[in-house]
Amino acid sequence: MNRSLLGFVLAAGLASSSAVAVAAQETADATNQAEGSEMALDAPKFLQAAEQAAKDGDMDGAIQLYQSAVIYAPGDPVPYERLAEFYVHVDQPELALRYFSLALDAQPAYAPALKGLALLDIAAGDRAGAQAQHELLMHSCGTSCPETAQVEKALNSGAKP
Repeated sequence: MNRSLLGFVLAAGLASSSAVAVAAQETADATNQAEGSEMALDAPKFLQAAEQAAKDGDMDGAIQLYQSAVIYAPGDPVPYERLAEFYVHVDQPELALRYFSLALDAQPAYAPALKGLALLDIAAGDRAGAQAQHELLMHSCGTSCPETAQVEKALNSGAKP
């Protein structure tokens, strides 16, 4: 991918306008058609790149790439949830809470986001909040859901799994 397109997409990751996302997609589509050899940009590719950037210690780059994934798939809860998990790992629970909530806005009862909120509640000492998230998990995906089991384990041990 050429550098100017990547710069535009990363800059778009910092904006919240859906018009910017549409423009970025149209620009990427036109560039990909013109170049022929490049794969289309999409949220999973941004998520993969973000995870690699985080592993490489490029935290600012990881955030921009996660935000680009959100722009490419604003109705998909996965990019929000992955960004929230990133913020959990870098000890920014307020931002993690925000993005878990945005994942639930995109898809109510999204199990990974409910699990994330429950674990944040446990870490903050809010057992009642964690139990409420556990109840939502029980209703949305049942006892066979791995997220339900992880929250139940954390509630029983009083610690994060």
